[in-house]
This record gives sequence, C-alpha cells and structure tokens, in this order.
Amino acid sequence: MPVRFVFVTDSHHYPDAPKNYAAPKMLTQSQKILDAMVPAINAVSPDFIVHGGDLLSGGGTFEMPTNTYHRSIDEVAEAFDQLQAPIYYVPGNHDCDARTGSFVPFARRFPIPDTIDVFDTAPGIRIATANIYQCDPFTDGQGVWTDELDQALSDVALEASDRGCALILALHTWILPLEGETGSTAIITHADRLLETIAEHAAIVMVLTGHRHTNRICLTHGCLLLDTACIIGYPMGFREISLYESGKVRTTFRQLDLPDLVQQSYDRSTPEQNLGWAGTVQDRNREVMLPRLQAIWNGNQRVGC
Repeated sequence: MPVRFVFVTDSHHYPDAPKNYAAPKMLTQSQKILDAMVPAINAVSPDFIVHGGDLLSGGGTFEMPTNTYHRSIDEVAEAFDQLQAPIYYVPGNHDCDARTGSFVPFARRFPIPDTIDVFDTAPGIRIATANIYQCDPFTDGQGVWTDELDQALSDVALEASDRGCALILALHTWILPLEGETGSTAIITHADRLLETIAEHAAIVMVLTGHRHTNRICLTHGCLLLDTACIIGYPMGFREISLYESGKVRTTFRQLDLPDLVQQSYDRSTPEQNLGWAGTVQDRNREVMLPRLQAIWNGNQRVGC
C-alpha cells in the first residue's frame, strides 16, 4: 500500500485583518480559508500531515497586535484539532509575536522542534522537522542553517539509514534559488552546507518547504524538493503526496473549493505573476521515480522504523 500524506504551508491566519497586504495573500479572508482547509485535507484521508510554517501572520510585515496574535494561535489550534490525521509542524518567520519575536506562545499550542525532531510516521518513513529560527526572525526571516542543525540532520539521516527508513526533511524556507537568481534572501542562509549534507546522505529522499508562496518541483543529488505555494492566496491549495513501494512518488496539488476567492486572489496579480505562484503543470502534478527511495524500500521491505 502507498503512503499518502499532505503538505500544506503558509496559511497566515489573521483574525480581522485590516487589509490583505502583498499579493497573492487574502488575509482578510483567512477565516474562510481556514474553515475550508480542514475538511479539504480530511477528504484526502492522509496517513499524516505536515505544515510548513507561517500558520500565523505574526513576525514582521503584518503589524499584528499581540492580543490578536494570541487569538490567532487559539483559532488555528481549535480548527486543526478537527484534522483526522497526525500533523507535524515547523515554525515559519511569521509564527512569532510581532512585538517581541518570541515563538514561546506559538510553541505552547503547536509542538515545534528546538533543532530537529524526528517522527516515525508510516512503515519505512520518518519525518525530520527543522527549526531554522535560532536567529532573529525579523532580520533573518529566511532562517539560518546552523552547525547544530547540520550535525543533527546528519545524525538522524545515519540512524534512518541504519534502520532502513526513508527520511523526509521539512523546513520553512527554500534551499535552492530560482534559475538565474543570485544573492537571494529568500533561501536559507548557509544553504550550501545543507545541500552538501543532503548529497552525503542517501536516506534523505525529500525536502518540503514553503515561504516563497510558489510551487516548484526539482531534484538535487537524487533528492526531491517540493517547494509549495501558500494556501492563503492563489493558487490556494496544498499537496497530496503518495509514495509507492516501487520508489515512485506522485504529487498532486489540491486547490480549495473556493472559486470566487481564488479568482479574487488571482486578480491581484498579472498572469505572469500568477504563473509564478502556481508554477507549471509539472510543478503542481508530477510522478517521478526516486532511486533513493527505491533502494531503501526494496532493500528493507518497509519495516517499521
């Protein structure tokens, strides 16, 4: 049987938002999106769910008052209590208090790692969730890949390999820039170090990221990168991801059934910008063979990790 899970990111809940801020976000409609998100994810019947961060609209940019920040935590937690599968979280730069930069109130309701946490989510699959905000989330919104994180990832990758498990890494920020892009602050600081570790450890089969509100699928060193658009704005959806015993991975982008709201968000950008948010068809829906996954599962018959 395949393992099926959902990756959703950048839901940016903001109760009574004063405006939508930059496209494609629809912050003034975040409650409607939150209400639609939970049943849409449940309808997929995933084995588990991963959220890629920015559940909230704290941090910089949005000027969220502290009392609204605490309210947003409660509203998202209450909504996500209705999810019918286990959910795992990584923090985003907007999940901290906009006044203090503290993630403490967020972490009381949403379990996030100090560095890296590891979960056995299905036979033959482990999820490693990374906290890349051991830094100032206001000045380093893209996060930092530290020596401590790198050593922790190496350790959990070695353990996954010893146990015959495929390891999926989740963090908030992209690790590869767009083609032709240089000096981008939208990829994690010290991405080169992380890429070297991914190349070194064949147990790392997939990396899940959000942050840039853009769909992209690419491969690096035999590892599948699933950069994923926000759910708070166009194209307003999440990924359904299936892993098969053959080593095949299928990812399908599921748009929320909110056609009027999707159109409103679309109308805030040019067609060219909207193509950037949505990505090509191949950035949304694709089947790929992952030799790393194939080698792990064929050699270990997907025993529990």
